[in-house]
Amino acid sequence: MESTKKDNEIISLRQVKGAEILDVLNCAGISERFFNRSRAWFIQRLNNNIVNGKPVSFTPAELFKLRTALKILASEITNFTTNIPNIPTDMAIKVYVIEDPEAIQYFINDDIDGFKEYLASDDMLDFPAPEYFDTEAEALAYCAGMGYGTNERATPERYPLRSCEEVDQPFIAALENY
Repeated sequence: MESTKKDNEIISLRQVKGAEILDVLNCAGISERFFNRSRAWFIQRLNNNIVNGKPVSFTPAELFKLRTALKILASEITNFTTNIPNIPTDMAIKVYVIEDPEAIQYFINDDIDGFKEYLASDDMLDFPAPEYFDTEAEALAYCAGMGYGTNERATPERYPLRSCEEVDQPFIAALENY
């Protein structure tokens, strides 16, 4: 959208890429909070309705105000979502970060039977509770920096087991049944 829009030029926001988001926004709330106007006034400009015989749209100043308002709302939504408790669900990705060197060797060698024997040999082993993530990408991002700055040929000090990884699932099941 050009910043050189003249006051009498009609801009159709519905034609802007991503405009479908406007269908789920509370236009009454936006118009009252940011423009001190009615919902009808906002909708007329949003839909380029005919008012007094002419189609209307937002002025350049109003477009700037709308852009700012939407950025504020986006920030408020982001802040709100980070405050929603992350309650584990069946769809959540679990990540166990294991620091036990002997257990890590079983993971590296893909030795599930040896790991089960190790668990059975000691009832005082302590493993951390899992972290939960909504997506595989979030879980991967969480694990990404764990090996940073370490010798790649040495046994890792921390080893993540992720429920989204098929190879890790038997180890997680054994941990959870421990």
